[in-house]
Amino acid sequence: MFGFLKNMFGSDSTANSVRKLSHPRDLRAGDIIKFPFLDQTDISAKQFEVSQVNTYFYDGLIYPEMVLKDNQGNIVYLMIEEEDGEECLAVSKKVGRSKIRKVIKQSDLDAILAEGTGTSISVASVPEELDGWLAKTYTETDDAVKGSFAKGDARDPAVQNSNKKERFSSHTLIDDSDEYALEIEVYGTNELELSATIYLDINEIEEMWPAQKNNDHF
Repeated sequence: MFGFLKNMFGSDSTANSVRKLSHPRDLRAGDIIKFPFLDQTDISAKQFEVSQVNTYFYDGLIYPEMVLKDNQGNIVYLMIEEEDGEECLAVSKKVGRSKIRKVIKQSDLDAILAEGTGTSISVASVPEELDGWLAKTYTETDDAVKGSFAKGDARDPAVQNSNKKERFSSHTLIDDSDEYALEIEVYGTNELELSATIYLDINEIEEMWPAQKNNDHF
C-alpha cells in the first residue's frame, strides 16, 4: 500500500533538492501548467497556476484536487484519476448554482439522486460559459459513492489527520464517448454542487514549471 501511494502522489523531496515536474501528480501550490490546444477555449493553450490543493478522501485513499487559476481569475480543477490501470486527467469546471437546473432538469436530477443506476439524461441547455464542456447526453454509471472533502493538501500529514472534513455523496454520469462527465456532490441535505468534467490523456499537459518566487512563466 505504501508503494502504491508513493507512486501515485510522488515521493518527498528534500529542502535542498531542485524540484522537477515529470508527472501532474507532483504538482504543488504555486506550480504552473500549460494546456495544449483544446475544444474548451477558456483553457486551450493557456497557462494556469496551482493556486491551492485540496483533498478528496474515498475508501481510505487520498486524491489531491489542484485548483487552477489563470491570470484573468478563471478557475478550473484538476485531478488524476485511474481506471483499469490507466491514468487520465480529469479537468472540471464548476456549474454555478443558479445554472444547475438549466443544465439538468429537476425531474432528471431527482432520478439521479434516487437509489439505483442507469439513469440517462439529455442536457437541458448549455450556458455560454460551459461551451465545449458538455456532451448532449449522459448516463449514471455507479450508485452514490460516499466520501469526504478537506481544504488543504493531505500529502501533508497535518491535513490528512484533520477533523475538518465535510462528508458528501457523489453521483457520476458519463457520456457515450467516455470523454465527458457530470459530477454531482451532495453535502448535508440541501447543498448540491455540479461539475462539468472532461477527460484528457495523462500526457496532454503541454508544459509544467515548478513554483518560482516571481512566477516568471505566468
